[in-house]
Amino acid sequence: MENDNNVAEIHWGKTISEARTYEEYKGAGVFADLLTDRTFKKAFNPDSQNKVCLIALLNAVLEGEISSPIVDVQSRDKEFNDGSNENRTTVFDLYCIDSAQRRFIIEVQILPQKNIVNRAIYYASQTVIAQGERGQSYKYELKPVVTIVFMEFNVFADDRYIRRAKLREVNGASVSDILSFAFVELPKFNKPLDQLETTLDKGLYVLKNIKNMTHMPKQYANTAFELLFLMAELAKLSKEEQKMIDEAQKAKWDAYAIREYAIETGLKEGLEKGLKQGLKQGIEQGIEQGLKQGIEQGIEKGLKQGIEQGLKQGIEQGIEQGLEKGMDQKAREMARSMLAEGDSVQKVIRISKLSESDVLAIKADLDKV
Repeated sequence: MENDNNVAEIHWGKTISEARTYEEYKGAGVFADLLTDRTFKKAFNPDSQNKVCLIALLNAVLEGEISSPIVDVQSRDKEFNDGSNENRTTVFDLYCIDSAQRRFIIEVQILPQKNIVNRAIYYASQTVIAQGERGQSYKYELKPVVTIVFMEFNVFADDRYIRRAKLREVNGASVSDILSFAFVELPKFNKPLDQLETTLDKGLYVLKNIKNMTHMPKQYANTAFELLFLMAELAKLSKEEQKMIDEAQKAKWDAYAIREYAIETGLKEGLEKGLKQGLKQGIEQGIEQGLKQGIEQGIEKGLKQGIEQGLKQGIEQGIEQGLEKGMDQKAREMARSMLAEGDSVQKVIRISKLSESDVLAIKADLDKV
C-alpha cells in the first residue's frame, strides 16, 4: 500500500466547502471518507485494534492539556439521560473512558452550528453531572471530562486550527482539570504532505485528506495511523459496507448542499426585500427629517440610513426564510428521488429529516404516476 511518491499519490479532490458538485467532493474512490459518522466510529473504535489510532490522535490533540498521556481506552454508552423532566438524551460520536477514569467525548461536526462552543460545554457538563450521587455523604470527587470537536468549518476569527481550553485564572494558571476542551478547525489545517512533522500533523492530515489519496504515503509507515489505511480501503470492504459508506457520504453532501442552497436563496431574497424596504423607510425618514432641516438634505440622509437599515434587516429575514424554504424544498426533492429508487419510507425519513406524514404524502403522489 505504501508509495514513495508523496505528491503523485494524492488525488486532489476538493473539500466539502470548496466543491461545487458531489463528483468534485467524493475523492479518489480508493479510501473511505473518515469524516462520516459510520467510518469515523469504525476507524477510531475504542473496542477494536484501532484504539491505537484513537489514543494517538487524542494524545496529540491534548498534548500539554492533560495531566498524563492516555494509555488505554474503552467505550462507554454514547447515550445517557440528562436528568431533565423532558427525558432528553445526549448522543456523542465516540464516548470513552481511559485507564485513569477520565471521560472523553469526541464529536465530528460537518455543518456550521450556532453556539457550538456553548453546546460542547452543555454536553460536557451533563457528563459531569452524571457522575453525581444522591445523599449528604457525596464528596464531589469528580473525574475529568475532556471534549474534542473536529469541525469541517471555521468558527474562530484567527488562523489557528486548534485551540485548547479549561478553567483557568486570568493569568493562565489552571484552576481545575474537570472540564477540558479542544476545538479543531480542519479547513485551517493546510500543511502539505512533505511538511508533516508531528503526530498531530499526521492525524489531522489523514482525517482531512485520506479520501483523496490513492496510496498510503511513506510518512505513515510504522505509525499508529497505518491501521486507518487498512480499515478505509474500499476494495477490501464488502459490497454492503461500500454501499453504506457511499450512502453516508452522499447524505453528508446532501445536507451541505441543502444548507448552501438555502443560504444562496436567502441572500437573494434578503437583498431584494432589503432594497425595497430600505428605499421606503429612507424616503419616509428623509421627508420627516427634511421638514426640519431641509427637504433636500433630509431625503439624502434618510435614503442612506434607510437603505443601510433595510439591507441589514432584509438580509437577516431573507436568510432565515430562505434557509427554511430551501432546506425543505431540497429535502423533498431528495425524498422523492430516494422513493423513486425504491428506498424504504423509514430510510427516507432518517436521511431527509422530513416527517413521516410528509414522506408518505410524497410516496402517495408518486404512486399516482
